[in-house]
Amino acid sequence: MINGGFENSQTFFGWQIDPNNDGVNQADPDEVHSGVKAARLGFQDLQGNPEGNGILFQDVSGICPEKHYELQFEMNGEEPKTNAPVDVRVIWFDKNNNILGLGLHITVTALSLPDDTIGAWTTFQGVTNTAPPQTQFARVQFEIHATNPVTQHVHLDDVSFKLAANV
Repeated sequence: MINGGFENSQTFFGWQIDPNNDGVNQADPDEVHSGVKAARLGFQDLQGNPEGNGILFQDVSGICPEKHYELQFEMNGEEPKTNAPVDVRVIWFDKNNNILGLGLHITVTALSLPDDTIGAWTTFQGVTNTAPPQTQFARVQFEIHATNPVTQHVHLDDVSFKLAANV
């Protein structure tokens, strides 16, 4: 995974933002888990327009077929237990960008996250199913649909995706 902590001088280097769901921007300095940068989903787009829908993803290359992978990330909300739900997926792809299947689906439930004012974060971790034989890369995707971007957005930091040990 490239720039999983969003610390690159170009905050979203290595990541892509869905142009139809572009409610993704850089979190404020007091909204980070570690370092000085994090992502904010479901608040504003990069131009500062209110946008509750946000999809941020990265295509990770070098996937070994028939192996399991571990996804881990940190997340919190703007206010206590006001967050919109977030769907997190790992999707397997072949060399021609054909979807081979879903490797992992984690749902961050609505109204579940601690708020950034107390500095509390929730660590999420999951192990994928086995990558299909033709797998060339995996898409790690975060998707939010906030009806009230001011209070329901979330902060995302320290995303890692690596070969799972002992699976």
